[in-house]
Amino acid sequence: MYIIMLLKQRAWIHKNSQKTKIGPLLTHINSTILMLNPNKYKRISLKTQIIFGLGLLSLSIQCAKENKHAAGESLAKIHCGSCHMFPEPGILPRRVWGEKILPNMGLKMGMSHGPIYAYGNSESTQNLEPLLSQEDWDRIVHFYLNRSENSIPKNNIQDYEASTLFESYIFQLDSFPLISMTSYNEQSGKLFLGNGSNSKLLTLDLNGDVLNVEKLESPPVKIIIKDSLDYLLTIGHINPSDEASGRLRIGTNAIEGLIRPVDFLIHDFNVDGYDDVLVCNYGNNVGDFSWYENLGNGSYNKKVLQPMSGAIKVELTNMDSDADDEIVVLFAQEHEMIMIWDYDNNILNGKKVIQFQPAFGAVDFQLKDMNGDGLKDIIIGNGDNSDLSTVLKNYHGIRVLINKGEKEFTEGFFMPIHGISKIRVEDFDMDGDTDILTISNFGDFTDPKFKSVQLLMNEGELKFKPKYINALPDFRWQTLDVSDYDKDGDLDVFIGSFNFKAGPEESNISDKENISWVKLENKTN
Repeated sequence: MYIIMLLKQRAWIHKNSQKTKIGPLLTHINSTILMLNPNKYKRISLKTQIIFGLGLLSLSIQCAKENKHAAGESLAKIHCGSCHMFPEPGILPRRVWGEKILPNMGLKMGMSHGPIYAYGNSESTQNLEPLLSQEDWDRIVHFYLNRSENSIPKNNIQDYEASTLFESYIFQLDSFPLISMTSYNEQSGKLFLGNGSNSKLLTLDLNGDVLNVEKLESPPVKIIIKDSLDYLLTIGHINPSDEASGRLRIGTNAIEGLIRPVDFLIHDFNVDGYDDVLVCNYGNNVGDFSWYENLGNGSYNKKVLQPMSGAIKVELTNMDSDADDEIVVLFAQEHEMIMIWDYDNNILNGKKVIQFQPAFGAVDFQLKDMNGDGLKDIIIGNGDNSDLSTVLKNYHGIRVLINKGEKEFTEGFFMPIHGISKIRVEDFDMDGDTDILTISNFGDFTDPKFKSVQLLMNEGELKFKPKYINALPDFRWQTLDVSDYDKDGDLDVFIGSFNFKAGPEESNISDKENISWVKLENKTN
């Protein structure tokens, strides 16, 4: 039996020798042994070929694995990349892929199970329409599990020096601070806060005294006062939802049936004398970015510009060398991209100008000329971390995307910061250049060096020196507004907290003191 096995092994080696290019090497070794000792040739030759055969067998198995992974990668680029940017396995730990991402992704692709999981709830597998074969889905799963690591590298957080630019004033409203909106109105000198825990709109003076409380149908997320009209946006559901229960109140009228809206912009796009509204219907699995055309009789006609969930912010400004403004929109969720629309009366044409991988966690952007070339650049903050992949991510932070013209952008600066929730780019120290203020919700509060409010001081040539705000405790911050409330020529800051147990374990500080909002008074002037 042993001899038969060896002969089969030897036959297999010769059969595959031309494919593996080991044949010539075996011939050379056999000839050398024959010249040195013909009597031992057969015995040594057979042993040598057995050794090479085992090595070749191992190589063949490895090649088979590589081919399987290559097939999985190709399939992932086709199927996963059809909905969002293709995600490299290394962006998340293996455990997160196996326990969260792949089962969720599989269900969206109509797969009832995978090689490592099966859905326990039979309702979740009803009426599934598979987009690929089970064998191909298994290849995708194996690709991500075998090419990902047990963990991803952590940020090396540096010690920052304190900034004395601001004086902090801390306020507490209730025992469960969930501030859904922070907005200061310069005309009235009032601060508007949205209370996410009880759906109330609070009007305060700058001493923190509550002047008025209005109960709403859901938490308010944005308010604008224009031409004596109050535009008040309520979200419907703070938690992920596709229910169309959001609402934009416009004076005594309203746009109903919004899908978890988070932002809007007012402008007369068709130049008919009536202000139209662009709305970011963030949603969850469904949503859209839409133009609500004002018909002049208190009603609005909805025109969907992008049928995609995740629209989180919209701005109107000139992004190129012509004389016209463009519409800039940030999409989050798994899409993670920025689109720019040109518009001419009733015609709006959109283009995707940049996109990131689906765990990017986009939350906010600002448009400023950061290099003095006359073109507005995009400063983007990312750090959302409350969905499936709730681990600290070393690619979260602040980026400056330099405008190269013709709607082309390239990254000119990146600083990793955990869990950014909002950013503002202004000349806070009045030295003639723009600084960057960031606040974080999903931070690494287990690291004493992490600071949840950071002021990146501009040192020129896209170099920034990060500082933290003196005497400001590290907390979970979610909302932000900037204004010169004391009329002394410099910019002050208002920050709202959102101390809710969500996201990575390192972000949980629900047992800490309750802070509702903070006023940072700029002491430059």
